[in-house]
Amino acid sequence: LGFRFTPRMPTWTPELKRLATIAAPAVLAGGVVQINLLVGRQVASYTDGAVSWLVYADRLYQLPLGVVGIAIGTVLLPDLSRRLRAGDTTGGRASFNRGVEFALALTVPAAVALMVISLPLISVLYERGAFGPDDTASTALVLAIYGAGLPAFVLHKVLQPLYYAREDTRRPFRYAVASMILNAAIAVGLMQFIGFAAAALATTLAGWIMVAQLWLGSRQMGDEARLDDRCRSRLPRIVLASLGMGAVLLGAQIILGPMLGTDGWRYIGLGLLISTGITSYFAFGVLIGAFKLSDFRGLRR
Repeated sequence: LGFRFTPRMPTWTPELKRLATIAAPAVLAGGVVQINLLVGRQVASYTDGAVSWLVYADRLYQLPLGVVGIAIGTVLLPDLSRRLRAGDTTGGRASFNRGVEFALALTVPAAVALMVISLPLISVLYERGAFGPDDTASTALVLAIYGAGLPAFVLHKVLQPLYYAREDTRRPFRYAVASMILNAAIAVGLMQFIGFAAAALATTLAGWIMVAQLWLGSRQMGDEARLDDRCRSRLPRIVLASLGMGAVLLGAQIILGPMLGTDGWRYIGLGLLISTGITSYFAFGVLIGAFKLSDFRGLRR
């Protein structure tokens, strides 16, 4: 190529040292969900087949978690940092609140769906060969428990930028450590009572505990970390629209039951079930004012 490449150790400048000091705690705080999952799998390994059930359920709930979480983390932190550095408190508050709305408008219905139709989801996607009905029931239980924690896991991505935009990574780090300790304690403590489900329940509870810590810690940050009138008005409506969708899914699951249990038709049945849920959620949401369709069209920017 015309030049010689000689690897060298980077120069440890004050700027690099500062970057490492800020970034190291953020790395752990950002990976708390994955660490808790790893701990849960270790605890569940004492039950035959439990690790596989956790892994299969994890693959499904990671889809909405990854898509929504990455989108928020990519957009919210730089936007919030830019506004706060410019002294734009009003813009920073609007950015934070729209992030909360976006996160919950997508994850609350996803959580309800994962809890309501976990059994047909697992049955259609996984039940074949050595993966039998008992495996389906156990994996569906884990998926439903993980689903209850989905909004919490994504809210981490909304609340942490409030700290990172101020170059405060130490408090999220301390919150993450506390969350991981509680996760391990809950998983081990409940294992003898509810078996492998303790691992999933511990992960979900730890996720919500982390949200509570981040939220309480942000109370001293000023107006930009507070919910505005629009957000406070829309959040209960998002929950109501999601519950309405859940009721529709329960009925649709009964109607589509024969199709979901028939080879060759089960994938079509699952597609219809999911489509029904999506359509009903957006219909309820627009009807009761949880959001406007233009809100989602604006996300393409």
